[in-house]
Amino acid sequence: MFGSKPFYMSVWRWHFFAGLYAVPFLIMLAATGLIMLYAPLIERAQNLDLYEVEAVSATPISYEEQYQLVQKTYAGSTISRFYLPAAPEEATRFQVKTDGDTRQVFVDPYKGEVLGDLDMNSALGVWAESTHGTFMAGDTGERLIEIAASLTVLLILTGVFLWWPAKGESKIKAATTISRKGARPFWKDLHSVIGVWVAVILLFFCISGLAWATVWGGKLTQAWSTFPMEKRASSVSSTLTHEDLNIEGLKEIPWALEQAPLPESTSHGAVSITLDRVVKDAKEMGFTQFQVSFPKDEVGVYTASASTMSKDIENAWDDRTVHFDRYSGSVLADVGFMDYNWFAKSMAAGIALHMGLFGLWNLIASTIFALSVITLCVSGVVMWWKRRPSARFALSPPPMPNNLARWKHAVWFLLPISLFFPLGAATIVVVLVLDAITGLVAPKLRQFWA
Repeated sequence: MFGSKPFYMSVWRWHFFAGLYAVPFLIMLAATGLIMLYAPLIERAQNLDLYEVEAVSATPISYEEQYQLVQKTYAGSTISRFYLPAAPEEATRFQVKTDGDTRQVFVDPYKGEVLGDLDMNSALGVWAESTHGTFMAGDTGERLIEIAASLTVLLILTGVFLWWPAKGESKIKAATTISRKGARPFWKDLHSVIGVWVAVILLFFCISGLAWATVWGGKLTQAWSTFPMEKRASSVSSTLTHEDLNIEGLKEIPWALEQAPLPESTSHGAVSITLDRVVKDAKEMGFTQFQVSFPKDEVGVYTASASTMSKDIENAWDDRTVHFDRYSGSVLADVGFMDYNWFAKSMAAGIALHMGLFGLWNLIASTIFALSVITLCVSGVVMWWKRRPSARFALSPPPMPNNLARWKHAVWFLLPISLFFPLGAATIVVVLVLDAITGLVAPKLRQFWA
């Protein structure tokens, strides 16, 4: 069955239909991924007057005084996060939620003044990340991207099958040789060679990306992998989760904690501990580069976190989140990398690789990968354009096999794989229905579809 021409044609037809939907999204994901890689460097270069300060004094004002300064300057707003400066020459940053947006506020700790702010919602990196995750269309966009990622898994598997050399042919030659005997062989070989080299990496990116998705991620893998905060903290919120610490479009909380409820302060007092106390305690616990989220209500907690997700650190093994009682300062929960389950650990490690955090080599490799995915998609479109009949405008998928039993065999071969991804499976069913309708009851539509 697997070596027959009808089966090959069936797989090719599924490869085409999956690509028809997934290719535009893959181009968008690769392009926004490139922007996300370089956005921090670009934004910093454009705003050096905000990010960098002159160390004019050996005794900067305290973090609590800086907090009070921001609170006074942005009266009526809510300060939600503090970012520890990475060097003495860096400004202190605070995340401030105003009426209509979220701003990143910069403070010179030596002069004791606010340098200015940036709208985080319109920042290049936040825009790219929001587009990358939701297509700027909220839950609907996120589901459309989840379908695309699910069908990309199908694309990869069918693509490798179509590329696989016949018995006796060299796999190395097939994976490295691009024909120059005409335009169509060139584009076909270019598509195949790039595809086979990026297949494993693209599969990894799809799985890790799907882990953020609403259905496969939120309902299945993330729900199963979420850290059981109720077993670590004596009191947790019934309404707030760690996801509430993120701003819309920007994820800074570790994936394994997003769905976990936030602990609650169990002490009761009229005065909260200071930001300096939180920073001091966090450093004594071993934190180096980290950020602090402020209590969200009267029983809220201070949260010190360092993770690859927020780009605080590069080594996922150093991922750590600690919650402090806002009144007593006692540690309510301490969750690190070794507390995650195996899938959450792989997510934490993969995120750093995904975002090019492991130095210059990782940045270059991620850039090459993103450009390769775009080239892969463009070459697939060019192949379709050159293959389609020039006399009429038609979708022109690979022809339906004459032996329909083989077509059905391909369905049963591919469908179980896609059933791991519910939205992908639903889309395949839709394609089957459309294929049946155009083949039986709609001659005019069949002319376009065939």
